[in-house]
Amino acid sequence: MLSGVALITGAGGCGIGSAISRTFAKSGISKLILTDINEKTLKQTINLIKTNDNDNNNNNDNKIEILALNGDISDTKFIDYLFNEIKLKFGRLDYAINNAGISGNNQSTDKSNLNDFDKITNINFRSLWYCSKKELEIMKNQEFKNPTNERKQRGSIINIASQLGIVGRPDAPIYCASKSAVIGLTRCDAIDASPYQIRVNAICPGIIHTPMTDNSLRPTLAAGTKDMQKPMDLTESVNIAPMKRMGTPEEIADVVAFLSSEKASFVQGASWVVDGGYTIN
Repeated sequence: MLSGVALITGAGGCGIGSAISRTFAKSGISKLILTDINEKTLKQTINLIKTNDNDNNNNNDNKIEILALNGDISDTKFIDYLFNEIKLKFGRLDYAINNAGISGNNQSTDKSNLNDFDKITNINFRSLWYCSKKELEIMKNQEFKNPTNERKQRGSIINIASQLGIVGRPDAPIYCASKSAVIGLTRCDAIDASPYQIRVNAICPGIIHTPMTDNSLRPTLAAGTKDMQKPMDLTESVNIAPMKRMGTPEEIADVVAFLSSEKASFVQGASWVVDGGYTIN
């Protein structure tokens, strides 16, 4: 379903980014660029991809080429370095998944401080915007991968937003605002990218069983790092959704793969909610 070169940010660990990376690797991608701030969890994702690749290709043919770079996505110098490496090593970018993000500080506006605001919005929105800028610059100047395909596209960008970019909840104004901003950016970028046959869409996950919702899955924080996430009882929130369960990272990854592909060639500027029905109830 997919072919060519793909970038996934926030690809480490056992969350959505890792699941997307593994799903893309199984869907025909030949070159993957993976990035995460945590080098250890990034290596975990790479090992899972390689293990699956070896299991499915015992003759060692059709191996996936992986460029893995760990760094802070909120640092524009790292983003500049990342995209320079993509240009040097691959010369094109067919799919970009802007997944890197953090949870909120679980505080109301009056109890939050400016440092909390800057940290959350710098990662969830500012860095995503800057990555989108770099992705569009590459995609606009590249040839079509399948020029004879009537559904051809120069590239596809998927921004990972949230159901909380559409609805609100208590003690989450900064997080909700950052994800609403991602949805607004997606719509506008889709309009501007359409003449170049580049598609820009967003996915709005609901409550997914990841390190963001289950503290037992989270890697140890680096010394001196402020913990933005306090333990939460999500039972009530999960039960708001008619399906009354958390989703899995793989369920999000499957939607991302479809929406990235030319099978979704007429989907543009959309924000697909994948939340077990949370936002309809």
